[in-house]
Amino acid sequence: MHRLLKRQIKKSFGTTEIDKLPKDIANFVNLIKNTYKNFDLDKKILEHTISVNTQELIDLNKQVEIDGEVRLKGLIEQVPYGFIIVKYDGTIIDINQFACRVLGFDKEDFMKFNAHIFFNYLSKYSFDEIKETILQDKNLFFDDNFQNYDGVKLPVEITAGKLVVKNVSHILIMFQDIIERVQSEKIAIQKQKEIENLNKNLEERVKEEVSKNIAKDQLLIQQSKMAAMGDMMGNIAHQWRQPLNTLALSIQDVEEAFIFGDIDEEYINSFIKLSMENIAYMSKTIDDFRNFFKPSKTKEVFKLKDSIEEILQIISAQLKTNNINIELSGENYEVIGYPNEFKQVIINLANNAKDAILDNKIKNGEIFIKIEESSSEYRKILIQDNGGGVPNKIFDKVFEPYFTTKEGNKGTGIGLYMSKTIIEDNMKGQLLLENIKGGAVFSILIPSAKS
Repeated sequence: MHRLLKRQIKKSFGTTEIDKLPKDIANFVNLIKNTYKNFDLDKKILEHTISVNTQELIDLNKQVEIDGEVRLKGLIEQVPYGFIIVKYDGTIIDINQFACRVLGFDKEDFMKFNAHIFFNYLSKYSFDEIKETILQDKNLFFDDNFQNYDGVKLPVEITAGKLVVKNVSHILIMFQDIIERVQSEKIAIQKQKEIENLNKNLEERVKEEVSKNIAKDQLLIQQSKMAAMGDMMGNIAHQWRQPLNTLALSIQDVEEAFIFGDIDEEYINSFIKLSMENIAYMSKTIDDFRNFFKPSKTKEVFKLKDSIEEILQIISAQLKTNNINIELSGENYEVIGYPNEFKQVIINLANNAKDAILDNKIKNGEIFIKIEESSSEYRKILIQDNGGGVPNKIFDKVFEPYFTTKEGNKGTGIGLYMSKTIIEDNMKGQLLLENIKGGAVFSILIPSAKS
């Protein structure tokens, strides 16, 4: 019975013995007493239950911790990374087998190290610097080198952070062997250097080859000119024949005029004028011939019709001798390029037309040269003949170097090749060939001086 209840009963009835109390009071006291007994029993049962459950919770918590450690260790041992767990004082408390295998240490031997000593080989961070960063709840990611059992430095990728084990914070060092990556980077750097050297050498070789090609093209152009010199000499001979005959007749007439007394001031002035006109014509022919063989050094603006007329003055006499008529039409457009080389192209194409007419024995040969405005950027020159056209079997070869249909030493095969090179490579234009009814037509496009 509760002490407080006993004290009140004794105070009221002078006794605590239940059988001496009034019946109603005695029944009430027994009820209270039984209630306290049941309460005490329930209390003991509850206390026992709490005790049992508390122990189970403690055991369960321990098991969870054990299972967690086992799973963590299993995970650490399975991944292809090195794991080193270190206390803040530098004591190494665990390392996985991957780390031991990479570094070449037995686990027991490695555990004897102090992190201050082992991490002293790092070049970027000391152990104290790593610890200080982690204490600030920060992680570190960097590449560095670990020293293995043989003293060889191994390139590794390191991640350092905080790891809580049994409510205690530790430092977790995780690393990956990156020797293959480093070697690949070295190979890549070496390859890059080789490529740079190759590009540099290639660039120099390209410049050298371009220079050689330019020199070769210039040489071929000159060779082409020299190959045409024989024809040009024939043209000059034809050009000079008429003025020379005129001079010869004038000189012979002086003798007869003297005999017949016809020489006076008017006669002398007429003789001088006629002689000087023929000499000037012959001199101009020589100048045109000399300019034709003088290579153009730089691009310049020149007039198409003027340049073509200079060529026609040289070759027209020989064409007439072969009963070939040549006509020029169109505006005197200004273009930009190499005028003397352009003249050589006109010579080559005109000679090609002449040869086609003669080879096919055309009685009345015709060559038409027409100048047109192709577009705002280009001017077009059409050179058309009635020489029968180019045979289909050789059509695709006519611009190839050293290709010729002429027998013996009559052709060099570089005229059309050099014409295309001059127009397309040197003057950035275009040279095309097309067969038409009864003949062929060459189309030349040259950049306009106004484009």
